[in-house]
Amino acid sequence: MEIVVVSDSHGRIEVLKQIRDRHPDADAYIHCGDSETDEAHLDSFVSVQGNNDTYYDYPQFRVIELNTEKLLVIHGHQYYMGTRVKEIAQRAKHIHCTMAFFGHTHVFLSTVEDGILIVNPGSVYMNRDGTPPCYALIHDHEGSWKVERMIVPNVAPSQKKRWF
Repeated sequence: MEIVVVSDSHGRIEVLKQIRDRHPDADAYIHCGDSETDEAHLDSFVSVQGNNDTYYDYPQFRVIELNTEKLLVIHGHQYYMGTRVKEIAQRAKHIHCTMAFFGHTHVFLSTVEDGILIVNPGSVYMNRDGTPPCYALIHDHEGSWKVERMIVPNVAPSQKKRWF
């Protein structure tokens, strides 16, 4: 099984199409919010509402069932920076999810918290840590989940320094 997870595209719909074309056989395409576009332009990505998606009617979170897995998708702005990962893991565990995906920070993260795989795919627009725009590719590898940080094709790294 292969899952493509993106976040924080901020209106850059051409990047979503490039990523979709790069992984045509993925089992799921997930957007963790701040797409700043309507569903018709998401090219099969299932999305949640980010803090900049005020003009679009996306749910605050989704629980996606994929084979035997339950996935929590949320933007993440609902939680404080210092406790965000822990609180998202608690929420996922409470609703019997095995993975949780979130965005908002524009910084890639892959970790396990309290038995829950937590992934922030970074931003396909601009990462706040100065690294190139990226997304996550998650696939089953010999019975466990492997998370890969994928660089967005044909996009130059951000020239900005850290925002925090």
